[in-house]
Amino acid sequence: MTDLPTPQRGLRGWLGRPVWGETRAPLELRALRKSPLWHGEGIPSGNGRPALLIPGFMSGTHKAEPLAHVLAHAGYDVQIADVGRNAGPAYRSLDAAADNLAELAERTGQKVSIVGHSRGGQMGRILAVRTPELVRRVVAIGAPLRTKYPPFLVVKVPAESLDRIWRAGWFGPVHPEREQEVDDDRYLPFPDTVDLISIYSRTDGIVDWRYSFDPQATMVEISASHLGLINSVVGITAIGEQLVAEQ
Repeated sequence: MTDLPTPQRGLRGWLGRPVWGETRAPLELRALRKSPLWHGEGIPSGNGRPALLIPGFMSGTHKAEPLAHVLAHAGYDVQIADVGRNAGPAYRSLDAAADNLAELAERTGQKVSIVGHSRGGQMGRILAVRTPELVRRVVAIGAPLRTKYPPFLVVKVPAESLDRIWRAGWFGPVHPEREQEVDDDRYLPFPDTVDLISIYSRTDGIVDWRYSFDPQATMVEISASHLGLINSVVGITAIGEQLVAEQ
């Protein structure tokens, strides 16, 4: 892929997301719980393969629990990364996820598939760049792979505010040089030995779908809210298909 779509800029970038569409998320989750997919039916079997799920910015593990539930019923060995609400310094969340990745790979004796939502997808990409020998593939979902903070008002303002707060030491000692290492690794070439899939929705009310395009990724389009990308029938079906797809 060489021609990448141009993200919205200026006022459209700040205000132009269909955020009202996120009201679909509870309905998407309700439909998921009522579907056969909730019991692992309708997606290919995981056959015990390991999968590490990384939640998005300020999401917490509970946002990834429905996806973990379905993948576990489909036969995956699933773990949700210990990143808390994933709202602090990126290097801290990455350290925790890296430990989880190493433990899961060692315990199963297999390379791990990383499924990362939003900020979690950014982290999955970085983990694969740093330790490609441990990673089978990265499925990034609604992830802004081409920018650190999407220029949307409800995302950029709280994210940059939290960034300034922790850098000021309000939450204990910090290591800005570690965060710079993260930023340095964020856009490095993706390893050829690992598959990269980016799932996006043009009706994502939080992240401009254009930022999810990565020149080294296989792109998969679905229609869902930002939260519904990992908590809906269509979203989890796409994830399940990509976890076993031949790239």
